[in-house]
Amino acid sequence: MGKKEKERLFFLLKLLFSAGVLALLLIFKTSPADIIHTLKGVDPLWLALSFSLHALGLLISAARWQVLMRAQNDSPSLGFLIKSYMVGTFFNNFLPSRIGGDIVRIRDGSRGSRSLVKSTAVILVERLTGIGILLLFALGASLFRLEMARRIPVIWLSLLMGTLGLAVIFSFFTPFSGRALERIPEKGMFRILKRKIFSFREITLSFRNRKRALIKASAWAFLLQINVILHFFLIGKALRLHIHFLDYFVFIPIVLLIQLIPITINGLGLREGSYIEIFRFYGISPESAFSFALVDVAFMLLIGIAGGIIYITRK
Repeated sequence: MGKKEKERLFFLLKLLFSAGVLALLLIFKTSPADIIHTLKGVDPLWLALSFSLHALGLLISAARWQVLMRAQNDSPSLGFLIKSYMVGTFFNNFLPSRIGGDIVRIRDGSRGSRSLVKSTAVILVERLTGIGILLLFALGASLFRLEMARRIPVIWLSLLMGTLGLAVIFSFFTPFSGRALERIPEKGMFRILKRKIFSFREITLSFRNRKRALIKASAWAFLLQINVILHFFLIGKALRLHIHFLDYFVFIPIVLLIQLIPITINGLGLREGSYIEIFRFYGISPESAFSFALVDVAFMLLIGIAGGIIYITRK
């Protein structure tokens, strides 16, 4: 089986998994009729306010990306980076997990530097600042809501998995890993691979000497995640959900981390199931939880459609 055939097979399996989970939720937890009834009662004003925050989120995301790229002596325009994010959202909606858009942004980021390795390193650092802030939010808020964390075990499990994931990534940049990589034989394809790996590692580690850029990027990441939490809080207001604002700092990062697990298409199924289980803590019905997830998906599809148009029309 060739590479393309394997990719298609994995995509099909993830699509079937997502469809299967959604079907089970709609059969055993809620129903399309109940979801439609719930959505009919949505408050359009809160919904519009929530959607408007996407524009601010795109601006903040592009500013963070620009800071990191300038630290590597690249100078892309903010407008180009915003459009690239929108195109990335289009691909996120149709590729496995939520990393499809990162592949597009890596390519876009390499236009100036002509280096996919440098662009990949920038995207990784950008991702790490965002995930790190999310974990800090979830951990900090959980300490204030221990009862919630005790009754929803997935919170501590997700925090543990997220922390371990970050630890594995950071371990790649330790001196021990450097010495292990040195043992890769320099023959044939291994020689090219070894050069690429060390180049990627060196570029990523160079951010240690660009502390100002890292601080700025982390500050933008902090503002971005606040914006994300507020976005979901307003969706909850639109659906008339009675959830304390602080609690969104606990479960939203958890669900976003769960969506990164590459076993579904853009988190479909995992997202809805997670909200249904978490919202049980508040006595909120499965149809409201499913509707909460559905509104988020609809917003991302709208941004993705705009990104698809940009992708088709840009030169």
